[in-house]
Amino acid sequence: MALCDYLIAADITGYDCENPPIKGAEPTGLLINRADIDTWSLLAGEQFKVKIDLVCGGPTAYEVTQSGKQPWNGTQQEMVEGTNQNTITNTVQMVVLKQDEDWAQQLFALMNGEFVAVIPNKNGTYQVYGLEAGLHCTGAVRELYNDDTLSGWQITFTEEGAAKGTLFLNNKSAFDLLKQAVVCP
Repeated sequence: MALCDYLIAADITGYDCENPPIKGAEPTGLLINRADIDTWSLLAGEQFKVKIDLVCGGPTAYEVTQSGKQPWNGTQQEMVEGTNQNTITNTVQMVVLKQDEDWAQQLFALMNGEFVAVIPNKNGTYQVYGLEAGLHCTGAVRELYNDDTLSGWQITFTEEGAAKGTLFLNNKSAFDLLKQAVVCP
C-alpha cells in the first residue's frame, strides 16, 4: 500500500472510557520565527510526528503564555477541499495583554512576520502549527473596553494549504529543547 492511497487502517470507534478526550490547551506554548528553523523532518516511521532543528547560534523559541480559563481560544483547524488534494487551514489565536510603547516593536513583528507555534494540548500532545506554510497574521484587534481581552490585542495567525496539517512534536523533551539556544559546533 502506497502512502498516497489514503486508506483507513484501523477501526474508528466511539468513546474510549480508558482514555476520554480532553478539550483545550495548556496556557504556555511556543512561538518560533520561521526563519529561525534550520530544518524539520518527520520522525522515522511516523507520518505526523516531527523533529524541528533551530539555526545554531540563533534565537530560541519564545514562550507565549495565555491567561484565563480558555487559553488559545479560537485556535482551530479546518479542511479545505481542493481540486487534486484537500488541505488544512490552521488558525491560531492569542491575546497579548501588554500595551506599553516597548510592546509596539513586538506587535509590528507579529503583524508582519512568519511563525510556527507549538501548543501543548490538555491530553499531553504538543501540536505544531505553521510548519508547512508558515503562520501569518491575518487579524489584530484591540478594543479598549473588551472584558475578554482586558484592552489587549487579539491576534489571529493563519496557515493556509497545509498538506498534512496536523503535526506533533514527539514529547515534552522535544518541546523543552526548542527553548534552549543551539550551540554551533
